[in-house]
Amino acid sequence: MTQKRLKLSWLLLGSLIASTGTSFIWPLTTVYMHDYLHQTLTLAGIVLFVESVLMIGGSYLGGYIYDHFNYRPWLLGSIGASLISMFLLIFFNGWPLYPLLLLVNGFGGAIANTIINALATTIKHHDAAYVFNMMYFAANCGVVLGTFIVGFVVKYNIRYVFVVTFILFVFFWLIAQRHYRVPRKVAVPEKTAATDPLLPKKTPVFAVWIVCGLLLAYLMIELGYSQWQSNLAVYMQSLGIGLNKYSYLWTINGIIIVIGQPLINYLELHFEINGYHKVYGGFLLFILGFGSLIFAKDYPHFILSMVIVTLGEVIAFPTIPALVASLSSEAEKGKYQGFVSISASLGHAIGPLLGGVVIEFASYEVLFEGLTFLIVIAGVLSMIITWFKKI
Repeated sequence: MTQKRLKLSWLLLGSLIASTGTSFIWPLTTVYMHDYLHQTLTLAGIVLFVESVLMIGGSYLGGYIYDHFNYRPWLLGSIGASLISMFLLIFFNGWPLYPLLLLVNGFGGAIANTIINALATTIKHHDAAYVFNMMYFAANCGVVLGTFIVGFVVKYNIRYVFVVTFILFVFFWLIAQRHYRVPRKVAVPEKTAATDPLLPKKTPVFAVWIVCGLLLAYLMIELGYSQWQSNLAVYMQSLGIGLNKYSYLWTINGIIIVIGQPLINYLELHFEINGYHKVYGGFLLFILGFGSLIFAKDYPHFILSMVIVTLGEVIAFPTIPALVASLSSEAEKGKYQGFVSISASLGHAIGPLLGGVVIEFASYEVLFEGLTFLIVIAGVLSMIITWFKKI
């Protein structure tokens, strides 16, 4: 019996549902722990740090599983772990079960996300750049939808947030169980794979160097991007800019992504755009966006910075996994997609903590200057590596 090929439409629907469900949880985490559970902001930050560390481990594990084992039971099991954690949170959402179940959800989600990204590389009837652009678009539609709806749901009862998230994860699990199937890879001893020309080889050394350069720059960008989700809110309030105006920046972020991503897809379908030129153009926009924060003292300047950063995000973020997919061998697709996820999670894990230390001992301006400098150095280094290593 011929196995059906994986359809992009089901990956996109799953990404939309999972992202919507996740977006019900993350905006409330710090507020819920502080205002509802009466824990300190420091403790909330520690929980988020531990979650990010577990997500790093989950990303690596997901890539290893995809490359070496039958991914399906692990994929369904990891989604199931998130599903069960949300179900338990409906009834047990106090301290300390709330953060413990949150960690289970984060770990399971990281495994599932990496496996799904690896599955996306198997879709050959679309260009890899198009596939990852569309998945990024679907995920961000979910973020916009989830963060918009959660504001209405939480007004009635915080428990309803977990109910809705649980229902969404049930649908996600059913989609994965029914449609996320690709032919099983046969595990081959490494020695055999190295000598048999018909079997997939390891990723070439030159490609590994290019991937390392790209992911180093990606890590530096995520260090900066995490400041928008943490320390920027405090900074803006210190300048007399209200929290509601800070939240509007994320509305602007979502609108630009939802409008900009289809435009990028249209241009790529009708014009030949070099992926490396695209990603380095995105890096340049991030440098300009973070650099502009050095001088941002009023709300219009923060809007301008967010617009520039979001344009960089739209251009660079979907391109990075697509380039990594094109550089990695068939035998190591999961491994390198895992490294992409690890770079993002690592930036989110240490970014807020690093930013807090710099702010405490120096200033916000020094933080923005340092981040801009790091992105410049990493971006230039990545370009140099690509220039010398790419054939």
